[in-house]
Amino acid sequence: MAELTLTEQPDLQDCVVIAAWAGWPDAAESATRAVRELIRQLHAVKFGEIDHEQFYVFTEHRPTVSNGPRGSRVLTWPSNELYYYRAPVGSGARNILLIIGEEPDLRWGAYTGYLSSVAKANGAKLLITVGALLDSVPHTRPPRVMGTTTADDIGGTLDPPLSSISYPKPNYEGPSGITSVMMDTFAKHDIPAVSIWGHAPHYLQVTYNPTITMAILRELQLFVQVDIDYTSLEEQAKEFDKNLVKALEGQKDLGSYVSKLEERFDTEEEARGRPEPRELLMELEAFLRSERTPELEDSQDVSDEEEPRT
Repeated sequence: MAELTLTEQPDLQDCVVIAAWAGWPDAAESATRAVRELIRQLHAVKFGEIDHEQFYVFTEHRPTVSNGPRGSRVLTWPSNELYYYRAPVGSGARNILLIIGEEPDLRWGAYTGYLSSVAKANGAKLLITVGALLDSVPHTRPPRVMGTTTADDIGGTLDPPLSSISYPKPNYEGPSGITSVMMDTFAKHDIPAVSIWGHAPHYLQVTYNPTITMAILRELQLFVQVDIDYTSLEEQAKEFDKNLVKALEGQKDLGSYVSKLEERFDTEEEARGRPEPRELLMELEAFLRSERTPELEDSQDVSDEEEPRT
């Protein structure tokens, strides 16, 4: 596999794979920044990369040029890097294989095949794809992070299990990105997947939103059980909010629009907090069962026995 270069074989034997891509699935750089923050804080070790030459149309994914030291010129190509984190024994944390890159233009099957082969060789138990999208959500409310899964019981796929996590099956239909192809490829290797998406306010023209990045990280932390220091991100988020208030001052039309988004957001969150009809029915049946006393059950049994036969 000349297009995949590995400098070592981590041999994790039990890991969670976390992957994010710059480009279409990375609104306000929220997803890739979250994964890079994990890499930085965990001192994850780089052990592989995928060659860019066969996977990009460079008139679409142009390399960038910058000034280096002493007047040199530096050309940077699209990159796809692999890192690993080996959790200390007894820490309760999980081994992690991290993938950070740019959504390729070509040969998605081959690309995801390389990544799944590495994951399988390291005993991957779960794939988590991380993305961010622009949505009609207000910046004045807690950031929304949504998750879906291909597994029937995602919490039970890991050891120890994560009973606190419950995601629905995906129901989106339409044009897709590398995340869906990645999940499909891993499914062929019997590796279940989770897809986590941060929702960024679409009306904010910003290159980076630290609030969404922090929310994504908190969601990822539930799965990998590692310690994350949020101090720097919290400071960035405060500065981001302060600058945002200044930028939006006097924009009455935008203020009215945000108020409408707030109303809709609050209504949606209230509805999400209500049990589904099926859950209500199950709760009612459980309650009725618990209310049946032994005397009532005995009397029901007697009445059944004494019912005349025809």
